[in-house]
Amino acid sequence: MNDTGSYGWPVNGASPWLALALTVRFLLELALFTGIAMLSWRIVPAGWRWPAAIVAVVVAASVWGLFLSPKATISLPASGRLAIEAALVLGTGAGLLAVGMGTPAAIGVAIWVIDRAVLAFLHQ
Repeated sequence: MNDTGSYGWPVNGASPWLALALTVRFLLELALFTGIAMLSWRIVPAGWRWPAAIVAVVVAASVWGLFLSPKATISLPASGRLAIEAALVLGTGAGLLAVGMGTPAAIGVAIWVIDRAVLAFLHQ
């Protein structure tokens, strides 16, 4: 059985740079879900914060699993996957910026852009 990453690259035996970039991608995914939870927490009234945060993360994780995960249920071309991923990351970043969390938003978006560029370079 061949273990492959989200780009069809072998994960086992990958170059150290590719392994690092894929690890950063995974950590960014976790940070995205955290950012979505934080954003929903900030914009929803006090009594509904927990349910809203849980539902928002479940919806985002479902979109990620359906379209963006290495074993995505729905296969899309690379441009479609990038568009969905960019909408999630940039939308969350814009939302966090709007609620006064500009620094974590800027850091997350910047790391995402750098990681996407590194993965594109390594994919060549």
